[in-house]
Amino acid sequence: MVNRRGASQLNDFQKLMRRWAELGPYNAGHVMSVTGAADVERWRSAIIAVLREIGVDALEQFSIAVCSEELDKKVAQELNKPFRAGDCSLRAFVIADASDHHFIGVVFDHWFADSASMRLLMHRFFLSYRSVDGAHGLSPLQLGTADGDEILDAGKSAFGGLAALIACLRSYWRHRRAHRVRLGDPLDFRADFFSMSFPNGSVDRIRAGARTFNATVNDFFLAAAAQVLGARTSVARLNAKRNRIGLATAVDLRPRAGEGLHDVFGFFLSYFTVVLDHPEKESFEDLTRAIAEETGTLKAKAHPIRFILGLRIARVLWDAFRKPRRKAQLFQKMLPLVAGVSNVNLTGSWVDRDDTTASDPRVIDYLRVSPVGPLLPLVFTLTTIRDRLSLSVTYRTTAFSRIEAEQIARDFVARLLNVE
Repeated sequence: MVNRRGASQLNDFQKLMRRWAELGPYNAGHVMSVTGAADVERWRSAIIAVLREIGVDALEQFSIAVCSEELDKKVAQELNKPFRAGDCSLRAFVIADASDHHFIGVVFDHWFADSASMRLLMHRFFLSYRSVDGAHGLSPLQLGTADGDEILDAGKSAFGGLAALIACLRSYWRHRRAHRVRLGDPLDFRADFFSMSFPNGSVDRIRAGARTFNATVNDFFLAAAAQVLGARTSVARLNAKRNRIGLATAVDLRPRAGEGLHDVFGFFLSYFTVVLDHPEKESFEDLTRAIAEETGTLKAKAHPIRFILGLRIARVLWDAFRKPRRKAQLFQKMLPLVAGVSNVNLTGSWVDRDDTTASDPRVIDYLRVSPVGPLLPLVFTLTTIRDRLSLSVTYRTTAFSRIEAEQIARDFVARLLNVE
C-alpha cells in the first residue's frame, strides 16, 4: 500500500498501469539541480516528512542512494529497476558532480502520481530541505478522489459506455494503417535514457514559431516529431504499405475541473493521439496547422474524458489475453505509435517564485523523465524553466539503438530551430 487511497481505489488508467508493471517496470522521474553541496540526511528527512503528509507508508527503510555515475546513466538504471510489492513506490538519489551544485532525483512507479502531482511534491521536498526546521510552510496537499469524480462526472452523461466503445473503434480504425515500430523482443522492456539542452534563446524562437502558425507549443513539438520520424520510417512504411504514423501526447485533466484540483495530489492524466499521412512530405507550416486543427477538435470534443472511460475496455482486453506476449503486443497492434511528446512549462511556477528572492540553496535546473512501457517505443520529454529548454529522451532498446535515438533527437532539435 502506498497511499491512503489504496490500490483498490485507483482510477482506470492507474489500474491498467499496475497491470503493465506485471510485464516490466513503468517508472518515471523528476530531477532538480540544486546549488550547494548535498546534505543527504537532510534530504531524506525532508522527503519522508512530505510523504507522510499524504499518507505514504513503508518509509522505515527509506534511504537516498548517493551515486557517482553520470546523471543519464543513473536515470537509465532507475528506469529499469522494478518496485517490489510492499516497498514505497518512490526512490531518491543524489549525485554530486560538482562542488557548487548537486542533483536530487526521485523515481516513482508511474501509477503513484502524474507529473503535476510530482511537481507539487518536489516543491515541498525542496522547501523542507531549505528550511532550518524542515517545515515547507505550505498548506497540506489534498488527495484526489479515487476515480477522478471531479472530472468524470462532467463527462459521464455525454460520453457513456457506448460512446467510449465507439471512440475506441474509431481510434482503432484510424490506426489500422499506422506504422508499427519493429521490436526485437516484445517482452524486453529495457529502456535507455539521455538528456540534452537547447541553445540559448530557443524558448522564444519556438514560442514565436508556434504563434506564427496559430498553434500551441505542443503542436509545434508534435509537428517536428512527425516530420523527423516520418522521414526515418518512410522506407519501412512503404514496404509494409502503412503510410501513417501515430503520435501520442499527454493531457493534464486538472484544468477541465476548474480551480478545484490546482493543488490536489493524485492522477488526473489522459492523452490523445494524432495520426498523420506521410508527414515527411508536408511543409512544416502546413503540418503544424493541420495538427493544431486536429488537436483543437479533440480538445473541444472532450476526447481526453472519453478516453478515460474507454480505458475500461482496454482493461477488459488486457485481462482477456492470458499469454504475456499477447499482452505486450496489445497496444502495438491496436494503437501503434512511433513516439510520444510530453511538454511542461515551469516558467512562472514555484521554481521561479522561490528562486528570485531566496539565498542558497536554489533550484537551477529541472528535468523530467517519462516512461515508455508497452505503449511507446520513444518519448520526447521537454521542460522549460525560465529561459532554458531541456529535452529528455526515453526509448526502448529493442526499438532503437543508442546511435539511432541520439540522431533522432538531434534531428528533432534541428527541425524545431530551423523553421523558415
